[in-house]
Amino acid sequence: MANLVTKAVRSNFRYVPNIDKLDESQLESHGYYKGYLCPHRHRIRDKEGHWCYHCAVKIKSNICGFNMNFIHPYYNSRYQKLWSRVEIGEPSECWEIDLPGKRAPKRVSFPSYRSYHTERALENVTAHKLIYQCAWGDVGALTVSRVCGNPWCVNPLHLVSSWNIGMPPSVMNPFEMEFKPEYLMAISNAVRMGREQELIERYYKQTIRNPLCAPEAPYYDEG
Repeated sequence: MANLVTKAVRSNFRYVPNIDKLDESQLESHGYYKGYLCPHRHRIRDKEGHWCYHCAVKIKSNICGFNMNFIHPYYNSRYQKLWSRVEIGEPSECWEIDLPGKRAPKRVSFPSYRSYHTERALENVTAHKLIYQCAWGDVGALTVSRVCGNPWCVNPLHLVSSWNIGMPPSVMNPFEMEFKPEYLMAISNAVRMGREQELIERYYKQTIRNPLCAPEAPYYDEG
């Protein structure tokens, strides 16, 4: 399992100070552009691989987790339906997804980085890549692999892309799967003040705990 991760091809990440303040031409000079919004509300993407700049930072920092209330409205209801089909188990176990298919789940219609170029609202994406991009981050055109070899598994700890450095975390903190008014109000207020990423990053943890036994995450207090 470790060897598979070690052998993954590394992508060419370029750190750019204050990247969110750059205009289109400045971004282009660094090989980036403002593209389709990712599930975690970022817009800056790599011109070749189309991966999300800020999601790459999150993944490379070994941060795995999400709050469904903070996922962008383009994606959140679809993600909630997708997660409802996942049999969540222990961190070391495969979490199989209940979708049609013979040898592996059929692709799912979902918003994608390609929507920016094709102008189609939905594209067909593999289920394990969708789950990876929800729990880890949006990797654009890059490949997501299952290190367990189970074609039905979507356990985020069994999924890797070329941004994962070494082994994924061995333990998990909470996934917030359900929509809750207090979280929705918090993200709405944060968006209005241009502070949504501050809120989301405060929620993220360096590791994630099994959602079957996770305590409820603390409420975000704007004051």
